[in-house]
Amino acid sequence: MTQDFKKLRVYQEAYKLSKDVYNEMKDLQGNFRLKEQLFGSTTSICANLAEMGAFENKKQQKQKVGTCIGEANETDFWLNFCLDCGLLTEDKYRNFQNRLKTTRMMLFNLHKSIAKEID
Repeated sequence: MTQDFKKLRVYQEAYKLSKDVYNEMKDLQGNFRLKEQLFGSTTSICANLAEMGAFENKKQQKQKVGTCIGEANETDFWLNFCLDCGLLTEDKYRNFQNRLKTTRMMLFNLHKSIAKEID
């Protein structure tokens, strides 16, 4: 049976984070490619969780969560890059990183949980 992905706490956290990153960076002049990459990786976490909710096959669900972890890692890179280039303040960077760390931990836990169901 498929599930309502919007009820997943990890989805809710990732969605809020992607929205806040977008709102912080949307008015940044130029740097279009950087913004596309950052927005793409951040929103992909949510989008892949939404897609996962439609899968009944546990192996497919596990694969989607793995993709989410990869997108979280990419988001980590782009946030580091933005900080190093002076596009984010240290406070905003720390806030986003802490929230991303929480989201990534939830993703790892979800991945483990699905893996246990497969075994």
